[in-house]
Order: sequence, then C-alpha cells, then structure tokens
Amino acid sequence: MFSYMFAGCYAVASMIFGTISPAQPTVNVFIVGATGYVGGSVLGLLLEDHNGPLKYNVTALVRGADKAKKLESFGVNSVIGSLDDLDKLETIASESDVVIECADADHIGSTKAFLAGFKRRHELTGKTPILIHTSGTAVLSDNAAGMYNTSTIYHDADNEQMDTIAPTQPHRNVDLTVAAADKEGYVKTYIVLPSTIYGLAAGPLVDAGIVNPRSMQIPALIRASLDRKQAGMVGEGRNIHPNVHIDDGQLHAFLRREAPALTSVPFSVSRLYTAILAAALLGADVGHGREGFYFAENGEHTLLDIAQAIGAALKDMGHASSAEPSTFTREELDKYFGGSESLGTNVRCRAERGRALGWTPLKTSEDMLLSIKPEIEDVLSWGRKA
Repeated sequence: MFSYMFAGCYAVASMIFGTISPAQPTVNVFIVGATGYVGGSVLGLLLEDHNGPLKYNVTALVRGADKAKKLESFGVNSVIGSLDDLDKLETIASESDVVIECADADHIGSTKAFLAGFKRRHELTGKTPILIHTSGTAVLSDNAAGMYNTSTIYHDADNEQMDTIAPTQPHRNVDLTVAAADKEGYVKTYIVLPSTIYGLAAGPLVDAGIVNPRSMQIPALIRASLDRKQAGMVGEGRNIHPNVHIDDGQLHAFLRREAPALTSVPFSVSRLYTAILAAALLGADVGHGREGFYFAENGEHTLLDIAQAIGAALKDMGHASSAEPSTFTREELDKYFGGSESLGTNVRCRAERGRALGWTPLKTSEDMLLSIKPEIEDVLSWGRKA
C-alpha cells in the first residue's frame, strides 16, 4: 500500500517549482495558527529546514502588528488578519504552493476560502497545491463520560474503517470538505489528527514571546485540580485516550531507506507535519485525500492515569491533602470546562500512515505522566488562568 519511493524526486520537484540545481527551489508556504502551540512548533521546524533540498518562503497569519514585527526578525512574512477575512485568505491561497492550517479545526469558512484560492491557482497555472489541515482525534469520540472504555481502535491506513466515521462527529464536516476537494483534483490534501498533545514547547520562537508553549487538556485539568485542591476527573476516569509529545518524532530512517542520495544533506524533517510536507513536495507516493488521514499518537492512557499523577504531584508539592482524585461534580464541569465531558470520552487509534513515512515518535505514555509535575510547576509560575 505504501510505496513511498523518492526515485526522481529532484526531477519532480523541478517540474513543480523550477530548476533545483544550483539554487534551491522555493516553496511558498502560508501557515495559520503560527503563534499557537501546534502551529508554532510546525513553524519552528520549517525555519530549521532552510538548508535542505527545499527552501520555504513562509508567510504567517497573525492578529497584531507586534507579533508580525517579531516574526519578521526570523525571516517570516506576516499578514495581519483573522480567519474571518475570507477574501484575503482566498487571495493568499491562490498565491501559495502550500497552506498549513493549525488554527481552528472547525472553522469551515476559512478552509473553504483556502480551497477556493487553490482552485483558482490550479485553473490559472495547472499546478496542484497542497493543503495540510489540522483536525483532531475527537472525531472518534464517544459519550463514555469516564464510565467505561472501548475495544474499538481506528487505523488511519484502513480506508473502509475511516469511511465509517459519522459525518456528525466533531471536526468531521470540515474533514470531509477537505477530502472532497482532493477528489476533484485541484489540490492534494493531508489531514493530521493529533491526540492528547503534551509537553512544554521550546525554541527561539517561544523565547521571543511569539509562540504559546502550552497545551490545553492537561493544563486545564491541572488548573481545575489546583482550584479545588484535589485532582479531578470525569466520571471514574476509565476512558482511554492516545497521546503524543509536542516535539517528538524522527525521520532519519525514512531518508536513509528511500532517499539515500539525501542522507548527506542537512535536511531536518523530524516531525509528522514536516514529514508529510517533505514527502509530498519531493514526489513521494504519499497518501492524500481519502487516503490522507494521519493520526498522531504514540501510546495510550486512561483519564484516571492522568488524574492520579496530578493528585500525587499536588500532594507531594503541598497543594492537596490527598493524592486520590475525585469525580468532578456537574457544577465543577460547568465551572472549569464549560459543561463539557469531552475529557471523559474514548478515543483509540493507530498512526500507521505516519509510521510508514518513517515518522518515529520516541516519547511514550510514561513520559507523558512524568511531564505532569513540570506542567504543574509551569501553571503555578505562569498563572492558573492560561
């Protein structure tokens, strides 16, 4: 199924982006969500790849002039606006080779604007641009409310199984719109579905105050637990979720296996987004459209696992009298999570497509649990209202 061969990759890239030698081909990339947790990490990796066989000319959508000015110091072009500036987004997409969406998995208006711009670009130039859209594994979620787990596991390489995901599931309407555009032939689409992402992001963009270094789910549980002075969970915490570290994964084996001519090139494609992007740009036969759903996971945990780790750390740090977690009341769910029980849902999946690319995440569920105490320290130092 996966025949990711790089034979002739330089020739393919030359046809798309111009002559490669002696100059590097320039790929115009537009990224939204570049100052966020996921998008900022992806942007940092694009900036690291400047010595590779592809050169990225990156433009980012930002809300204000302050961050736009900071990004310029890193060689990133900026456009000030929002996801609701649909005409602007459509125009930018029509001038871009690649759009990477990391801002809002459910903002279908902006996604449709990007697709409209890509369609115009294809009609005018004959080129087939690339859309990498961020969805999420919540598309697989159920209504367990922490009371039970499930044996159902979704495999992203199983097209028939993936087709069974109901169109009413979270994010699914946007995902189906993206995949349908690929079927029309004017764009190649790749959908990344991260699971529970953990860890504090780091790097020059974080140090410059441009990028948010914090995730959402685990810090939200920590803030709630600190406020109630006891670790909390939805229901009995029996539900299962996958997890993945924000800065994890290597592609070196992929390059050695499929592109030995590139192994001497300092080409750092160490994460799933940039692995997909590099493979697509360099002519690999990488799954897209209906075959372009990529889970991001490297292990599983129960909500109880996280709650117990939070409880143990809080007691050890003197912020709770008991290490045992307790169930959030309805009033607490309303107070801390807007009434949502999403942390109590079951989500189980396997990232087969990414691993077939050679993406090799290293950090495990044990690493996730070990990361909780540093996350608590960060919440305490930064404030409980992140």
